[in-house]
Amino acid sequence: MDIYDILLDSTLDVAIRDGDLGTGEATKQSQVLLLLTAKGEWKQHPQRGVDAAAWLEGAAASELAREVRSEFSADGMRVDSVKVDGTKLSVEASYE
Repeated sequence: MDIYDILLDSTLDVAIRDGDLGTGEATKQSQVLLLLTAKGEWKQHPQRGVDAAAWLEGAAASELAREVRSEFSADGMRVDSVKVDGTKLSVEASYE
């Protein structure tokens, strides 16, 4: 299932297209935002967020993979795979 939302640009600012808010398929955008934000940063859902940068500073790869799988599932995604290789994170997930 695709989800549609207001899109952000590469600097995480609101994307403007033809003088209006950019909208479109936002699954990857939602995944990136969940990975970048920490718990407590989402007013509507303060329990959401992975804070991947903090995990990469010392946590075991299996712990980060488990956290990503847990957060993406809680957000309504079916997670097919999560792989952590050093500082590279690869996720295959989509909304159900």
